[in-house]
Amino acid sequence: MFQVILSQKARKAFKKLPEHYRRRIIELLQFFRENPVPAEYYDIKKLKGYRDTYRARIGDLRVIYEIVWNQRSVHVLVIKPRESAYS
Repeated sequence: MFQVILSQKARKAFKKLPEHYRRRIIELLQFFRENPVPAEYYDIKKLKGYRDTYRARIGDLRVIYEIVWNQRSVHVLVIKPRESAYS
């Protein structure tokens, strides 16, 4: 079981989202508890140039997160629209 930790930035962005996106992100975060790379259910890609950092695509939103394997935790760094998620 993995612990899911949202950064302050991600938490703030989550609160501003419409309800339908919030439900889908909560579902994704629940998947992270069991499997931090649920590629069979979501569009997950590893980010180039980073170690253990991934992005999940939910519609137009991107959830960028980092996995700390030895602590068994998932750190959600950013929840943003695609246009501004990678800058």
